[in-house]
Amino acid sequence: MAGLEKLVIVGAGGLGAEVAAAVRNMNALQPTYELLGFCDDDSQKKGATVDGIPVLGSPEEVQSMFGNRLGYLCAVGSNRVRMAIVERLSALGWEGARVIDPSVVRAASSRIGPGSYVAPGCVLSPFVEIGSHVIVNFSCSVTHNVVLESYSQVAPGGRISGFGTLRTGAFVASNGVVAPGVTVGRWATLGACSFAMKDVADGVTAVGVPARVVFRPARSN
Repeated sequence: MAGLEKLVIVGAGGLGAEVAAAVRNMNALQPTYELLGFCDDDSQKKGATVDGIPVLGSPEEVQSMFGNRLGYLCAVGSNRVRMAIVERLSALGWEGARVIDPSVVRAASSRIGPGSYVAPGCVLSPFVEIGSHVIVNFSCSVTHNVVLESYSQVAPGGRISGFGTLRTGAFVASNGVVAPGVTVGRWATLGACSFAMKDVADGVTAVGVPARVVFRPARSN
């Protein structure tokens, strides 16, 4: 596979398997990545396979096999954990790769940052801006002029309406809806099947239709 970008999927779990399937779909349409395998700190997974793809070991073990400057996609669902892993891999010299399933309907004016994953069945409208290491899961719609900042995530079926914003680390759970022009704050959560009709503050959890805050983080002195 000379000439293809070498790719490692970080996280040998369910999301990792989904990302691997998207990589296979990409390669079937146009050869893009040489998928080396999965990387995972769980030593019990090392040497196993996930959907026929080997689990190679920890990041440091993988680097000893293939050198630095590897491309990777961090397939870890927790936004905070994903950010910590990205910081670790960046220190090793690894570079985030984009995985976008070929079924995605994407406007030419949309922009997707390194390390981000867009799953099958999604729609990205004009002037969408997706940051680094973002997850947009199955069958989501991201409408015109939406901004998804780094480490944010939209779970399956999420709907982000025009001029909406997900700040860093924000999470919209399955079938959550963000109304036009509404912002979900840094590290905030919009619950499953909830409708955010007004801004969701940093760090809170909001659920329901319309969404109401049910959790606020403790304030530090």
